[in-house]
Amino acid sequence: MNNNELSIIKTAIINEMEGEKFYREAAQRTKNSDTANSFLHLAEEEKRHQDMLRDMADQIAKGQNVILDGILQGVPSPQIFSAVKSGDLEDALEISVFHIGILIEKASMDFYRQAAQTTSIESARSLYEHLADWERHHLDEMENVYDFITEAWWDKQSYSPS
Repeated sequence: MNNNELSIIKTAIINEMEGEKFYREAAQRTKNSDTANSFLHLAEEEKRHQDMLRDMADQIAKGQNVILDGILQGVPSPQIFSAVKSGDLEDALEISVFHIGILIEKASMDFYRQAAQTTSIESARSLYEHLADWERHHLDEMENVYDFITEAWWDKQSYSPS
């Protein structure tokens, strides 16, 4: 059993669990149904990451070679926030949640990139790189939506900080 690998995976699972919980709570608190659905979609993606990591941890704990058949077949989610751009912002909650989400996705991406550099298992490296790319995709989408809804919020306030 490789304790270093298991430690990396356990930390990753906890991070994904925290992300899932955050997005589910954000979905419950937002008044915009499109935004809520986007957050629920992200929560499901975080759950899928957990499942991938748990499968790998089980294989490592059993001393098996890590087999990732089918795990890396998915592609990043398609424009999950496009519906939000047409929604009306009830308050600044969405802006705050997207900002925190950006920080979560960036931290996750950085974690997986670091994990890929430190692992001695080639299939684990492949999974970590895949997850880092996936988180990068989420980060890019969230930054675009954040910029859009922030500007929309300022417009609604009849004020612009620039």
